[in-house]
Amino acid sequence: MRMLSDTLLGEVEWSPDGKTVACTRKGDVFLTDTSFRSYRRVTRTDASENSLRWSPDGKYVIFSSDGRIIMVNIAEPGFTEIARPGGKDVSLNFLDITPDDKKVIFTESNREGLQEFIVPRYTGKDVSTNSFKGGIGRTKLGIAPSDTGATVWIKLPGDDRFYLGDVSLSPDGTKLCIERYSSDRKKREMYVADTDSGKAKLVFDETDRAWVEGGLSTTRWAPDGARIVTTSERDGWNQLYMMAPDGKSLRQLTSGAWEIHWFEFDPSGGEIYFLANKDDHHQWRLFSLDLASRKIKPLSRLEGTYDSPAMSKDGSLIVARYSDFAKPAELVSVPTRNAGAAAGAATDGSGLHDGKTAELQLTHSIPGEFKSVDWVIPEIVSFRSRDGKQVPAMIYKPHDFAPARKYPVVVFVHGAGYLQNVFRGWSYYYREYMFHHRLTQLGYVIFEVEYRGSAGYGHDYRTDVYLHLGGKDLDDELDGLEYLRSLGYIDSTRVGMYGGSYGGFLTLMGLFLSDKYECGAALRAVTNWENYYRHNSWYTEARLGKPEDQPEAYRISSPLTFADRLKKPLLILHGMADDNVFFQDAAQLIAKLQKSGKTFETMVYPEESHTFNEPESWYDEYSRIEEFFHRHLQGSGN
Repeated sequence: MRMLSDTLLGEVEWSPDGKTVACTRKGDVFLTDTSFRSYRRVTRTDASENSLRWSPDGKYVIFSSDGRIIMVNIAEPGFTEIARPGGKDVSLNFLDITPDDKKVIFTESNREGLQEFIVPRYTGKDVSTNSFKGGIGRTKLGIAPSDTGATVWIKLPGDDRFYLGDVSLSPDGTKLCIERYSSDRKKREMYVADTDSGKAKLVFDETDRAWVEGGLSTTRWAPDGARIVTTSERDGWNQLYMMAPDGKSLRQLTSGAWEIHWFEFDPSGGEIYFLANKDDHHQWRLFSLDLASRKIKPLSRLEGTYDSPAMSKDGSLIVARYSDFAKPAELVSVPTRNAGAAAGAATDGSGLHDGKTAELQLTHSIPGEFKSVDWVIPEIVSFRSRDGKQVPAMIYKPHDFAPARKYPVVVFVHGAGYLQNVFRGWSYYYREYMFHHRLTQLGYVIFEVEYRGSAGYGHDYRTDVYLHLGGKDLDDELDGLEYLRSLGYIDSTRVGMYGGSYGGFLTLMGLFLSDKYECGAALRAVTNWENYYRHNSWYTEARLGKPEDQPEAYRISSPLTFADRLKKPLLILHGMADDNVFFQDAAQLIAKLQKSGKTFETMVYPEESHTFNEPESWYDEYSRIEEFFHRHLQGSGN
């Protein structure tokens, strides 16, 4: 392995034979060999080229440019325009190309007539704005010839305003499996379409009283094209199902109280490799399923979590990221052949074994300075909620922890609404992990609850928040405090709470609807779900329905409703250029708190969006939170 010094590189795509690389540099397309030392320019345009893909035979490179889909024969000058958008608010997205290079599959999204939302920026000489359109656009799938001829449009029945899921081309290129979700996310449908005529047939559908979680669904054709495998929660957990291309002979392949989040067929078609939290909900590992015997075997061998897997073309290995507590992700190679022999090999990532069956660490990117820190390792626990569910949680303790002491507590609430944060791995919230380490050094116990609605624990667990955000999820937070108090080493009069986005929302609900928290810091928090629905109906309608249909659900789920109940110290932090949870939410909350005569603290970040970009902003935000907790939680004895 060697480091590339080319800082201009954007997208990088290897050719099918592995000898040539297509890449973007400053928005233009170039070709190079695997040494990356010399480049041949393919495009020179004002537009920014993106979405690079090679044709299966390696003769063509396909990409998007200024809304168009372009195909280039790498052996000849010039290019072919495959498709262009039909209007200002129409965009095209390249999906796939048939094995014979004759048909290009793409989507057309039309956002004409949707409401436009403005995000102002105040730090320039004049106030400037960015804008985008919210809501559900009209979607079509097209099949365009790579030489000449008219585009064939897939003929799907019903409304063309839907959410598109997986689109999978059959191995011979004659059929297309298309997955779509209704606008309210209560219905999932799969169609198989003919790539010549565009005619489509419904082969699979399912409905959900709450919502179908599109992020869980994956669909693949078997290598022989005679079977389709997909995932479904129809038994309560996201598992594998197989059917014929006409939808007949549906049968379940895996079962159990665990979830699958990725899978691929072995090229032989006899095995399926998958990523799941089987055996331990807090570890995501790789497994193989033998389709003949239905036996499942472990492929990966380390304790911790694997993510972002990619299988080699011959199916002999899977490259994934591996991480654990206090161990940021590194790339590892996991063999799929003779995996059982390697499963008991060394657990230090050194790849002991014969090289053909050993799991191998490919990168060594963690700095020595980071490794030298004695990072706090959280303890995974669980407690029983008031309605009988087992709720996972994590506890961070100071290195000099003494059970006889009474510690102040900081409760961290993860965001995203649908995400798992109680697991053995390097968290999405890695900044918060390091902040929590610092807080333990200052004498705090840190507590994280995997509240209802989180990922990894099955259908019922994630949908328990339906029609009441801030209901059972907040109950879980409060029940977690009772569990923590029962352990005997916390001071329940000194408990603070903080979180960002959905975590900020739950922090506000905790302060407004309970007396268990002495103070709270709400970062980029949703305060009114009607605001969020207008520009992000994909998330909000699934959980709360439409405001006009479910006004009570929106009322009881919005912190703004209860803001006049604030009695404890509150710190509000929000980026003014936030294009996810608009600054409007913070402004409306501040206005109501002022009108209610409440005392609170706030800090705004004029140049920051939902996720901060500048280190100075992150440092300022967490310095304020630390100082805020110190003022309100640290007693004279600490």
